[in-house]
Amino acid sequence: MHGRRFLLVTLPFGPFGRHLRKSLYALGAETVDRVAFNAGDALTWRAKGLRRFLGSATEWHRKFPEIASEYTDIVIFGESGPYNQTVSTLAKSVPARLWVLENGYFRPDWITLERNGVNAGSQLPRVPEGYDPPVPELEVSHSVGRILPYHVMNISTYHLIQLVGGWLYPNYRNPYTVPAWLQCVSHVQRYFKLAMRSKKEVDANVLAARGPFFIACLQREGDNQLLRYSKFADNTAFIAKVISSFAQHAPKDARLVFKNHPLDPGLVDLRAVVRSLAGARSIGSRVDFVDGGNLADMCRASSGMVVNNSSAALSALGFGTPVKVLGQAFFDFEGLTDQKSLDQFWSAPAKVDTALFKRFRAHVLSKTQINGNYHEPRAIKRTAWAVAAAMGRVSS
Repeated sequence: MHGRRFLLVTLPFGPFGRHLRKSLYALGAETVDRVAFNAGDALTWRAKGLRRFLGSATEWHRKFPEIASEYTDIVIFGESGPYNQTVSTLAKSVPARLWVLENGYFRPDWITLERNGVNAGSQLPRVPEGYDPPVPELEVSHSVGRILPYHVMNISTYHLIQLVGGWLYPNYRNPYTVPAWLQCVSHVQRYFKLAMRSKKEVDANVLAARGPFFIACLQREGDNQLLRYSKFADNTAFIAKVISSFAQHAPKDARLVFKNHPLDPGLVDLRAVVRSLAGARSIGSRVDFVDGGNLADMCRASSGMVVNNSSAALSALGFGTPVKVLGQAFFDFEGLTDQKSLDQFWSAPAKVDTALFKRFRAHVLSKTQINGNYHEPRAIKRTAWAVAAAMGRVSS
């Protein structure tokens, strides 16, 4: 770490960034600074090295190369939003290394750390030969426990601070198309609806008893994976494509189950969208919409899964469930996912090469995943240390 100067542009909500700062300094980093685009960034940092950016997103795009020239390493969390997209777009034009943090590909016990891009932007191989033996040996991993309450607390606190202190950063551009406060209200409403629903609605055994079914996983509305690495602008377009293909080409005894994203804010009534589109194609009795439920159980019970590029597909592949990807994904290649058209998938879904998947999983865990979590209090310190250590092992 000698001589390394880090600029943390965006970070996970909550205290993770402060622990990462301490870990980087403990390993010998010369400088660890953080950019504050809003009051939430500033107050959750609470340390030296804060660089307030008061300009517009356009100004950030213009000034980033100059700012980046002062550092050897740039860190962002995810690739969405105007500030991260600027960094991703201009990274090749600056000498600093780019590190991208993201939620784990194999959740909930892992996080992602990659150079230059994640998910569809990952530099992982897209061919089976890229995962040939020898298979990396993996250290024993640890369960991170219950994450959601801490995640919700961190994100709520961050946005509350941002709302109260908004006047301090008048030019800040929120990455969301819908205001955070409205998303919060919708999340609360959805939570109570889920609490009152029947458990049978999301029981994989109940779904299977109605007949063989395929599962289609929706993504969070406005997700970067939908916007940047997909031909679908939103979930409605994805639903329409899948239902149209299913209605025309799936076996008559097959059923289709749409599973909502666990963090969907509920701003769009996707259940009504599914019901309407299925009814218009005269297959309403063969299509279900579920909100919640155990993904692993559904994967094991289903005949196959259709995704845009959701990492839920990795869970399905782990259970040997055939997967069809409609967007761009680093795991979409021969041997793992079905390479035929969606229309052909329904009748003859390609089997997963389980030996290839085991090698693939070991390589991905070894090269891009860190056992830990950004929010669970007992896991944050060791996760931050592991991230800093991984950055320290790379010198070029």
